[in-house]
Amino acid sequence: MANHVIIAAAGKSTRMDANSNKVFLPLLGKPIIYHTIRIFENCNSVDSITIVVQKEDIEKINNIKNNNNFKKIKNIVDGGIERQDSVYNGLMAIKNLSNNIDNEDIIIVHNGSNPLVKEDEINECIENTKQYGAAVVGFPVKDTLKEAKEGIIIKTVDRTNLWQMQTPQAIKHGLFLRAFENAKNKNLKFTDDASLVEALGQKVKIIKCSNENIKITTPEDLVIAEGIMMKRNMGKKLLFQEKSNFFRVGFGMDSHAFSEQNKPLVLGGFIVPNETGLEGDSDADVILHALFNAISQSIGERSLGHYATPLFREKGIADSKEYIKVILDKLGLLNYAINNVGITIEAKKPRLEQYSENIKESLAFILGINKDKIGLNFTSGEELTAFGQGEGMQCFAVVTILLL
Repeated sequence: MANHVIIAAAGKSTRMDANSNKVFLPLLGKPIIYHTIRIFENCNSVDSITIVVQKEDIEKINNIKNNNNFKKIKNIVDGGIERQDSVYNGLMAIKNLSNNIDNEDIIIVHNGSNPLVKEDEINECIENTKQYGAAVVGFPVKDTLKEAKEGIIIKTVDRTNLWQMQTPQAIKHGLFLRAFENAKNKNLKFTDDASLVEALGQKVKIIKCSNENIKITTPEDLVIAEGIMMKRNMGKKLLFQEKSNFFRVGFGMDSHAFSEQNKPLVLGGFIVPNETGLEGDSDADVILHALFNAISQSIGERSLGHYATPLFREKGIADSKEYIKVILDKLGLLNYAINNVGITIEAKKPRLEQYSENIKESLAFILGINKDKIGLNFTSGEELTAFGQGEGMQCFAVVTILLL
């Protein structure tokens, strides 16, 4: 029996006042959905992850998957008109993933904008689904509830047996298929997955979860979520304090002479137009090389050449973006995230200020952080070195990382 997760992230984010899907908004330097995926990626009870997003966001999810080495993501699926349609698309993708899926396999549906669920809540949901066929998490309503019409209170609602639903919501595969078939035949539309099962007359087990397991819907929710996550991180800080692991700094540098070959100049993954490139077996991206060394130093790993040389000699890989993925994967496996980056380039030529934003945008995409987390400046160093005299480029990079 296997446990498959569907992360529903195809919403329009109308209440967030965002220009794009809210799951890509930053939460402590990483997209909201990164934190959501990471919980299920690290959960031993989960066998596969299917993510349902808007068609235009599929590439973004692929980049998050690849940059963070999320191995459990098996499907990235286009969403439907309503949430119910999107979850159904995810369910069909899981069904198509393997002909061996059993009716007793468990489908766990979770909102991409609920990044604060705890692993024990996921496991309890799974265990109760084995017994009851369907289980959901939520918390009892705490506040007084009023029913109103046109701004006037009609009555006070008894809150004794009322619960506020959250995710995950887990259902056995065979039961879920029957629930969707029933909804289709009767033209029923629901806003959560438990309602589909309830419409069959099937009982659903409610599990009390932490009040921290909120769905990020408004800008205020995002502030609350940041506070909760910072509080959790502080707890980890105390737990790991004797190892000085919560906050780390790394410093790296690299340098290359200008090439006599017809090579493009690549800096931070951005190709600077109409400029002479740098000498090296790879694309000689002096920024990514210095950053690799800085990140590697921060987690006690080895220098760039140890990893890049075999990639070039054995596989012919000359793209420095592929090199940086190696150290970013190691960073993620240790449960760290980049907090901010500082870069200084020493060179007499070319004049790079005009490309500063292009380079930062490219770096932000590669590193999976916001552009405002990147500092970039240039100097000729009063022409006191070979780099300041126009013979090549030297780059210094400093990076700070945080334990997630």
